[in-house]
Amino acid sequence: MIISKDAFSKAWENRKLVAGALKAAHVYTSYVAYEDLFQDGLVIYAEMLDKRSHQDRAEVDKLSFRKIIWHTLDELRKIQRTEERNSDIDLACDLHIEEQDWDLQLLVRDCVSTMSEMKQMILVKHLLGRLPLVELSKELGYSRRSLQRAKKELLAELAYQLNRL
Repeated sequence: MIISKDAFSKAWENRKLVAGALKAAHVYTSYVAYEDLFQDGLVIYAEMLDKRSHQDRAEVDKLSFRKIIWHTLDELRKIQRTEERNSDIDLACDLHIEEQDWDLQLLVRDCVSTMSEMKQMILVKHLLGRLPLVELSKELGYSRRSLQRAKKELLAELAYQLNRL
């Protein structure tokens, strides 16, 4: 629909109505898309002035105010959906990065399957579970010194496998 110059100039003169509608929709001047929403509101108000020129101006202002609020809320919902979709895409990209670590996980799994039971316990309970070697030596029945030696060998094996990647 083509908006007349007169309707647009009236809308511009009463731009406080548009600003008030945006404020009622909780959109403030500090919002990034405020100017875009304000311009949309002015266009909507001018269209309403053109369409309803036969009605009382106060009635047109009330209807325009409501229409601007609803339009603004719809636009904010669209923006929110777009941002949610983008965050889903970002999450998928993060998952893609984690999928690249599958090689590392498979490598660790293969290394663990070839380790002795003592080294597996050191990896799981001491390195991952943070159980001190003293307590682990009591639990497994090995000396602390032999567990330290096995831990050193385990870390050397893992470092070697990781460097091969």
